[in-house]
Amino acid sequence: MIKNLFIKKRGICFISSLLIIVFFTSACSSVSSKELNKTKKSSKEKITVLAAASLTEAFTELGNDLEKEKNIKSSFNFAGSQQLVTLIEQGAPADVFASADTKNMDKVVSDNKVEGSTIFTKNQLVIGKYKNSKIQVSSLKDLAKDGVKIVVGDKSVPCGAYFYKAISKAVSDKVIDENTYNKILKNIKSSELNVKDIVSKVSMGEADVGIVYKTDINTKNQDKIQVIADDEFSKLKVEYPIAVISSSKHKKAAKSFINYLTSSKGKKLLEKYGFTIK
Repeated sequence: MIKNLFIKKRGICFISSLLIIVFFTSACSSVSSKELNKTKKSSKEKITVLAAASLTEAFTELGNDLEKEKNIKSSFNFAGSQQLVTLIEQGAPADVFASADTKNMDKVVSDNKVEGSTIFTKNQLVIGKYKNSKIQVSSLKDLAKDGVKIVVGDKSVPCGAYFYKAISKAVSDKVIDENTYNKILKNIKSSELNVKDIVSKVSMGEADVGIVYKTDINTKNQDKIQVIADDEFSKLKVEYPIAVISSSKHKKAAKSFINYLTSSKGKKLLEKYGFTIK
């Protein structure tokens, strides 16, 4: 009987020891699993995107969505496309370039600074009028009126280049005459290096009108700026190309950004911000 009792006690001790080992093994596995998941979440791929200023709102939201869904964190540098080209040519570390025109993209393509350029969206140039301005403006011709203060993009900036192209075409098409053309030029009080600075000056009442993209008039400023469409601006081909920068050290993640942008989700997001999908 004593022998049986001894055997039973040994059996109980063995089972207890086994349970303790299983418990700690399970606990360690759980901790290891949690640590592994934590490491996976923290090891996000990071990319730098150089993008035209007019893409600020759309790309900011897209970057947040991409981080949640693909674990890729995007840092943005929004500026005039011509300024971004300068950064690329100077070798600034970046992974993606999105331009507000094909001219600037063509430049870096010809210099082999980017790979696989593709058009991903379109936009439209409009007249943005300060709502509290007493000047009556409803078309391109009205920009020639005495006293109108106009802010445009510099000729080196896509929005500025588009503007000058449109008014020159209007003269050649006899929509406006040379006198009207010269009066419009005379009314230009400031030339900015990116479209957001134009929007800012108009919204603060520093100008009566600014020549901007329709996507730049949004919920943040539509209480102060009125959108005025014009046929001459509607004739413009305002296309946005995007490409992976050749010197990128994160090309796989950069391509994932572009793929997400051109997916159905990306297209819906662009449309949400007023862009036109080709």
